[in-house]
Amino acid sequence: MKISPTPKFIPPLQPDFLPASLFNRAYRAELERSGGGEPLVFGLQRGEETFSRYETAVFPAGHPWAAHNFFFAERLLKFLLWQRGGYRVFVGGPREIGEHLRQVYSPEGARHFDAAFLGERVYDHPFEIIPCAPEAVPAAAEHGKALGRHLDGCRIGFDLGASDRKVSAVIDGRVV
Repeated sequence: MKISPTPKFIPPLQPDFLPASLFNRAYRAELERSGGGEPLVFGLQRGEETFSRYETAVFPAGHPWAAHNFFFAERLLKFLLWQRGGYRVFVGGPREIGEHLRQVYSPEGARHFDAAFLGERVYDHPFEIIPCAPEAVPAAAEHGKALGRHLDGCRIGFDLGASDRKVSAVIDGRVV
């Protein structure tokens, strides 16, 4: 069965374009109608102690829409990687989805750029996908990190608000 909601506006240069929001809305609505599906849990490791977790569901094997699980999981993981980051990804759920994502993010896969960039260039670790059971995905451990606060030297701050603009200049932490 094909998920094919019709967008309100059809782009003339790509008439078969389907926005992710429409696909996800139709996918999740059918999942809810069919009873909820099987758990799929992504765990993204960004450091030794920083771990992000995202829980969703996919269609069970044999369901007419189960063929869309790979596309749904691949697009969702790509979004999560660029939103939250990570070099090690635990895929808790159906083994075939984890293996599919491992292949897609391999050096020969369609997402090899994402894997190489996030793994080696951003996090200085090899990128890896680890298929596992949903309960084997580690718990979330999010930690904030202070950014900025560097007031040495000359600094200019600019805020382009909706109704006004604000500018501030400091030298060595003192407003000028």
